[in-house]
Amino acid sequence: MARRAHWIVRNALVSVYTVGVLIAGILAGGCGYIRSAATVGLIEDVSGAALENSDVDLVMQALPTYLLLMEGLIRDNPRNPESLRAIAEGYTAYATLVEADDPRRAANIFARAKHYGTAALVARRPAIEVLLSGPFSEFGDIDNHLRASDLPYVFWAASSWGAWIGAHTDSIAALADLPRVIHLMQWVLEHDESFRNGDPHVFLGVYHAALPPLLGGKPEQSLLHFERALELTEGHDLMARVQMARFYARQIFDRELYVSLLKQVLASPVDTVPELTLQNSAAQRLARTLLKEADVYF
Repeated sequence: MARRAHWIVRNALVSVYTVGVLIAGILAGGCGYIRSAATVGLIEDVSGAALENSDVDLVMQALPTYLLLMEGLIRDNPRNPESLRAIAEGYTAYATLVEADDPRRAANIFARAKHYGTAALVARRPAIEVLLSGPFSEFGDIDNHLRASDLPYVFWAASSWGAWIGAHTDSIAALADLPRVIHLMQWVLEHDESFRNGDPHVFLGVYHAALPPLLGGKPEQSLLHFERALELTEGHDLMARVQMARFYARQIFDRELYVSLLKQVLASPVDTVPELTLQNSAAQRLARTLLKEADVYF
């Protein structure tokens, strides 16, 4: 994510509306190229500011306005891959934040994230569109169309798609898509395991721990992914520890590990890595909830 002067999020709703009015005035002439460039820049700036903010509630309140604004700004160029990807990232993040309080609403938001995530990848590589919905036996051919520079698009397509599946585990059709998502995330891992602070490892760690061994789960593989994610971030990504407790420790019924990981999260600073501040703040909130539920699982 580009590191430029970030918009201050102290009053995020007002800031987003103000920026929207400014852009509307400046772009009244309708220059599509400038509008697209401005949209991507705005997305990067607001996203960066949000990621470095520790007030989870503030960001949750601001994100819907920001996302609606972004959707409006891309109407003149609805196949701009950078804008589509950034909106997918925003919706995935927002749904993740609201999931604990309102799973049904989160499922609908994840559907929008999936739409934009896959649309971004298709806009980037149009030839893969038929492969995304075609027979899985042909899905592996997608590797022949992808390039190293596509990595962020592949990651967000897989992340948003995987999150949507996670919100629809009662749907056989949704679960049938899981091998495609794993294929895409494995592709990301093979090209850059450190992408977004090792998130591909966290994703696959959750996947291998979430399924019981009889259905293909591999706890030992999950452990390797989580440990590698923590190694890549020197332990500064607190959400990796939370997910390790939530999925791996529960799967192997290790209460001591579960409690230890969550207490480590609560004892750690959230802003050691600025762009992880929001995620780490959300991780601490989730860790408190999970600690209270320890007796339920063990």
